[in-house]
Amino acid sequence: MSGTSVRLFCLPYCGASAGVYLPWRDRLAPHLTVTPLELPGRGSRLGKDPCSGMETLLHDLVPTVARLCDRPFALFGHGLGALLAYEIAARLEWDHELVAERLYVSGQAAPHLPVRQDPLTGLPDDAFLAAAARHPGVHPAVLGDPALARLQLPVLRADFALAESYEEGLDNSVHAPLTATAGLDDPTVLGDELSAWRAYTHRSFRVRRFAGGHFHWRTREQPLLDMFVEDLSRRNDANHRFPVAERTF
Repeated sequence: MSGTSVRLFCLPYCGASAGVYLPWRDRLAPHLTVTPLELPGRGSRLGKDPCSGMETLLHDLVPTVARLCDRPFALFGHGLGALLAYEIAARLEWDHELVAERLYVSGQAAPHLPVRQDPLTGLPDDAFLAAAARHPGVHPAVLGDPALARLQLPVLRADFALAESYEEGLDNSVHAPLTATAGLDDPTVLGDELSAWRAYTHRSFRVRRFAGGHFHWRTREQPLLDMFVEDLSRRNDANHRFPVAERTF
């Protein structure tokens, strides 16, 4: 590995702040530079309105990511964050000729497959919060104290609107290698739904299953972190920009 560490951009799951990834900074240093990407309406961007439209959110995120691509980089996203990581990786290639070392999509079925969960977006507030609390893709910590749950309502509504209205926008595969991961007991992702991500890359593809459920890495994160280090510390030093003529979009 060269003296420059790989930057790992991390996208949060439904209702969460990117702050969930902050502990990884110490645990992955010096191998990787962990860069959590905060969505509007939470964490350090609490004063911003949450985005319920994919194009609006990508318009907000992609220029920031492109400016931070000062070194080789990879992207990781869990749940809703997996869809965002894929879209950001594709748009970095299309608009900025930047190719990720690897794209990691976690706990999320391939985008073209039908959604098995019932939609929540149209429910009234009380029913929506009750359904969100039972949803396997919402971590219990997101809603926290029931008395404070309504404070999360705008963010949760925006995130579910993003996920439930999402359609693969660019209709192309990325030029980054892709790893699709999930817990062995994750009820939100069946085996074929994870392996279907194969169609989304021109490069190598693999599936990794870890012990646990949808949020396996929240309680036992080391196997996931070890995978990042193994993959990204053994990267090659090839040029990460490619001529326009070589695109196959």
